Amino acid sequence: MWVLAGMLALSIVQGSLLTSLAMVFARQFRFLDWPDKQRKLHGRATPLLGGLAVCTGLLLGVAECHLLGYGWLADGGRTAQFTVVLLLSTVLLCGIGLVDDKWGMRARNKFFLQIGAILPFAWYCNTLSSVSVFGWQIDAGGLGIPLTLFWLVACTNFVNLIDGLDGLAGSVALVVAFTVAGLSFLNQQAGIPQLSIILAGVLIGFLIHNAPPAKIFLGDSGSLPLGFLVGALAIEASAKKAAGLTLAVPFVLLSIPMFDTAMAILRRKLNGQGIGDGDRAHIHHCLRDRGLTPRQTLLAIAGMSLTNAVGVVAAALYDSELIAVGVCGSVLSLLVLGRVFGFNEVLLLSRHVQAVWDLLTRIPRTLQTRFVLVRMTPARLTATQELWDRIVHQLEGMHGARVECVLQSLVEGRPVAHLMWNSEEPASRGMHEWQLRYSVPRGTDLLITMTAQGTLRRIDQHHHLDDLLEMFSAFCINCPVTDLDSLVNVRSDHPELTIPEPHVIAGRVMHSEREAA
Repeated sequence: MWVLAGMLALSIVQGSLLTSLAMVFARQFRFLDWPDKQRKLHGRATPLLGGLAVCTGLLLGVAECHLLGYGWLADGGRTAQFTVVLLLSTVLLCGIGLVDDKWGMRARNKFFLQIGAILPFAWYCNTLSSVSVFGWQIDAGGLGIPLTLFWLVACTNFVNLIDGLDGLAGSVALVVAFTVAGLSFLNQQAGIPQLSIILAGVLIGFLIHNAPPAKIFLGDSGSLPLGFLVGALAIEASAKKAAGLTLAVPFVLLSIPMFDTAMAILRRKLNGQGIGDGDRAHIHHCLRDRGLTPRQTLLAIAGMSLTNAVGVVAAALYDSELIAVGVCGSVLSLLVLGRVFGFNEVLLLSRHVQAVWDLLTRIPRTLQTRFVLVRMTPARLTATQELWDRIVHQLEGMHGARVECVLQSLVEGRPVAHLMWNSEEPASRGMHEWQLRYSVPRGTDLLITMTAQGTLRRIDQHHHLDDLLEMFSAFCINCPVTDLDSLVNVRSDHPELTIPEPHVIAGRVMHSEREAA
């Protein structure tokens, strides 16, 4: 324990010194993040080599442990192999980030380079070959390497995406590093506690300079390898030799950046944006919009991560994954139900699901309507009567008040036939009232017009009007006007055939009028 405390103290000092040096080198070699007054709102150009300081501090700490006799690399066992490939992938990701920070890089190219940098670790440390989910053992077999690669690339981008507030990515990674150190110490995993403590110490030294207002940023050279490190250490600390990886632990530890990323993807896809399009709707933006200062926002998110970490440790002590999942679910639920973050995305998703469900439930009725319209083509009286019945049935289902069909002579300037149906239900008030009118000329001297009105119980039932309009069109175009009065003899549901004076329906709140020439 005293050895770990010494490693932590030494790493803090080294991390702080290396970060100070990184600020000097960043200004000298122009590794600076310039404000743009849109997404980058910091007041002045800020150094970007914080990630290089963190990665250098980690490498230096591991080398010092080995030279001082506390190393675990000399035995050549699995932990030594794990450490070597872990540091190799870390260095490669740091290099990718440096190039992106200095010259910029297309998102697709950066993604494939991330895969290449992480592949050595996923190949040699196939941690996800066997997982345990609430006591159920799952053997991933040949999918172990792809799953490990997918998880680590995802974690790399989780942390990269939340790195939009001073100290945020480093604070979340710090909580994970300390939690991993505790879990691996409980599981008696050689080397992992030391690696985690060194990383935690370097992060503390870096956060001294990165806390709001930040004097230096992580940059992609820090957020990319940091996401990979916490993802790799989390799954390694969760691995039990007998039961395989306890899947709930890494997910709960990284649930805050995962949730933020998931909501960002959901929000952008449902709004028709690209996944890579930036916005100001991440969790830290939402907290800032509620009036929190940058430091308060940082403490709030770090507190959520710490709460989840306590749940993970309690789950390990009591050997119950439900504790960790329950704590994590409570934290995320409070965020959504309290409308702090994620509520709008969940509401947007529910509306899309409702729209899909409405579409699926409309399919049988729409097919029936289409079949009737197909039979209308020969302009037969029986098909016209069937369509009239369908129109009346549609109106009854959508609480229509009336429908009338007027055949008017353009030469004589008067109606020659008038078919009408009135609902027996009492008129509803205070609903979404609508009126629909459709007119089609038949020949050179006749005009057939259909008018309907009624109410909708819900505004999202407007698709019924689209179906009704299509039936109006088919009826007006295909019905045999010479035999329009014959419908009276066929229809038993009290239609009325008259030759009335022109009837004007008063305008309504919801009004739709279509004219076809």
